[in-house]
Amino acid sequence: MVMSDKKTVAECVADFLIAKEIEHVFGYLGGAVAKLIDEMVGTKKIQFIQNYHEQASALAADAYARVNHKIGVAIATSGPGATNLVTGIANAQLDSIPTLFITGQDYYANVSRDNKARLNGFQDLDIVKVVEPITKYAVMLERAEDIRYELEKCYANATSGRPGAVLIDIPLDIQFTQVLWDDLSPYQGEDDTNFYDLSKCGQLLELIQSSKRPVILAGGGIQLANSSEYLKDFSQLTNIPVVTTLNGVDAMEGAYSFAGLHGNLVSNIMVRNADLIIALGTRFGQRQVGKDTSKYSNARVVHVDIDIPEFNRVLQSSLNILSPLDVFFEFFLKEYSDTKFPQFLKWNKTAESWKDKFNNASELNNKGVKPVIFSKFLIDQLPENSIVCADVGQNQMWVAQAFSKKRGMRLLNSSGLGAMGYSLPAAIGSCYARPTANVVCTTGDGGLQMNIQELMLISHKNLNVKIVVYNNNTLGMMREAQERYYGSRFYGANEDYFRCVDIKGLAAAYGLDYIQITRNDEFDRIKPYIESSSPCIIELVIDIDSKLSNRYDESLIIEKNILND
Repeated sequence: MVMSDKKTVAECVADFLIAKEIEHVFGYLGGAVAKLIDEMVGTKKIQFIQNYHEQASALAADAYARVNHKIGVAIATSGPGATNLVTGIANAQLDSIPTLFITGQDYYANVSRDNKARLNGFQDLDIVKVVEPITKYAVMLERAEDIRYELEKCYANATSGRPGAVLIDIPLDIQFTQVLWDDLSPYQGEDDTNFYDLSKCGQLLELIQSSKRPVILAGGGIQLANSSEYLKDFSQLTNIPVVTTLNGVDAMEGAYSFAGLHGNLVSNIMVRNADLIIALGTRFGQRQVGKDTSKYSNARVVHVDIDIPEFNRVLQSSLNILSPLDVFFEFFLKEYSDTKFPQFLKWNKTAESWKDKFNNASELNNKGVKPVIFSKFLIDQLPENSIVCADVGQNQMWVAQAFSKKRGMRLLNSSGLGAMGYSLPAAIGSCYARPTANVVCTTGDGGLQMNIQELMLISHKNLNVKIVVYNNNTLGMMREAQERYYGSRFYGANEDYFRCVDIKGLAAAYGLDYIQITRNDEFDRIKPYIESSSPCIIELVIDIDSKLSNRYDESLIIEKNILND
């Protein structure tokens, strides 16, 4: 980026984003960011997307980054605008999403005064101290002359190594200060390629050759590294079946879906029987392995990851390989392209037999609409390259259990933080990241009401989003937990505490098309709505006591299918 004329700091920010090919910035207009947004819009190369809550801006930027493999950007004003970003910042950090958060700040003279006063100006909250634990890097710009260094450092931190969230806080008066970019000190980052260790791939080859029942466990890192095709090639070369985590459920066509607490039974059986797990871009979270790791698997573990602290954190690995996944795949596929790998015919045939046998094991509902069966029907209607944005709760698990990836299809989840209200703003971010895609937001009646205001943006901009509400008039996952562990004391999850809005009336208020499904023989009625390019709400009325399958409830089935060959 060459800027030979003096420009304001705000102009420098806009030019920097353009240089990084950022075309959309999500945010909410406020006094401390009006200058920044004015310069962005003035370039005519950046589109400012006005959300109706800053949390939604942050979550939309998160999804934007997931879909188009660029950095996501959200902007908010000082004080409450900045604090409203916090949930989205944490979500991006925990799911390793490259995101840049820009906040405006009160005049530097107010925020820099060390007089122990709680407040010197207006909305001059120290947002950097608030977000430091949930970012890779956070800084307040104290001198206009540091803008180049800090922007470049933010970008490098967000996108290098294990990606994550960064924040730059810019005082209002500094935004107007003029600087000459070419005269400013750049950021000189470290070359982290020196730390990659691909020499251990030979040991991985030996472990594969000596294995009988290997499994590839694909995590969210596959999509972060844009390596879905590499994963497919790796699986085909080695003849090893792929099982995913929840965050990796859209990693590859033909994978065996996700293992874990509410994972598909066949995937959990495969992991339990595996003698080698090749873990690619996954952190072995507790919802994946459970509290007692001995009941997860006794396999040898090969862990390929970019983040050293994840090695041996949960499971002791036989082999750890520090590398970005794309670099690992490129090396392995080139180095061993002519190697003859075992066919693992018996193992692959057994896995397919389990898939046929336990295909419907996750469907527990005998009363009313069956949410997993509906979810399978819904996904079957979607074309290639569609994007499904799931919320958090029972609906998230039903959709993940039903998900079968088609070419280019994505399923976005808030998996690390588990933020209810994720899916609606995520669908908005997905629309702008991939404007030609069919985008579906799946949510529960609880999650819907967390960011319900974003229906206005979808309606106003006529975004092609289908909002599917799994409505059981309760907080279903919590109700299940209360039934299981708290003597069916449903405080917070019964009609005395919780009610869902009239969704038909809600759709009318926001000018959205609407359809309600109450029976299993009505699924075909959604087809015209899915095929339409207009936004709509599809309400799926389900029983208040609809259930989720649970690995612990299925443990006897898993144990009965342990192989002894």
